[in-house]
Amino acid sequence: MDIHRTEEEQIEALKGWWAENGRAAIFGVALGLGAIFGYRAWQAHELEQAEAASSLYRQLLIATETPGSDDIRKHAEALVQQYPGSSYSVFAHMTLAKTAVDAGDLDKAATLLGTALKENKDDVVGLELRLRLAQVQNAQGKHEDALATLGTAPGNGYSPAFDELRGDIETRRGNTDQARAAYERALSAYRETGTDVTILELKLDNLGRTQKS
Repeated sequence: MDIHRTEEEQIEALKGWWAENGRAAIFGVALGLGAIFGYRAWQAHELEQAEAASSLYRQLLIATETPGSDDIRKHAEALVQQYPGSSYSVFAHMTLAKTAVDAGDLDKAATLLGTALKENKDDVVGLELRLRLAQVQNAQGKHEDALATLGTAPGNGYSPAFDELRGDIETRRGNTDQARAAYERALSAYRETGTDVTILELKLDNLGRTQKS
């Protein structure tokens, strides 16, 4: 009898708990299931978006094989508008910037590269963007801006390219000593990797090297 009473008490306690917490428990389960299914739906959407962006980027790459094609601008602008802030948008901005340079519109190219640099999240891509933007700024005659964009040497495979461009900028500014030092750093680094340095040596010869490197 004591056992039955204990069971009845447990049942009554369970009924009381359910009356107080049952709805909350159901809501919690429903919320948990909703989160699971919502996450899966989000994953499916993200995958679909990634595949669509990848397909559009492939179309852009194909279009770039035909210089001057209207499809280059069309696909690049579609990537920028539909997938802002993505890596595809960054690459699209770079493509549009090259098209602007080819058309002689340096201001537009600088703006596009600046936007890509702000959106970019990859360190290596960031170095390429800085190099390209500095090249455009140098061509614009904005030498101080170009040097600021280059900043300090990156300390990796991009270092010689940065130093060579720094030499180009200093040459245009009339700073022969600084240009020569930058070119010689680039020359030394390029030779270590077996890169053709013919043009760089001509640049140094035009400045008048203090000694043959």
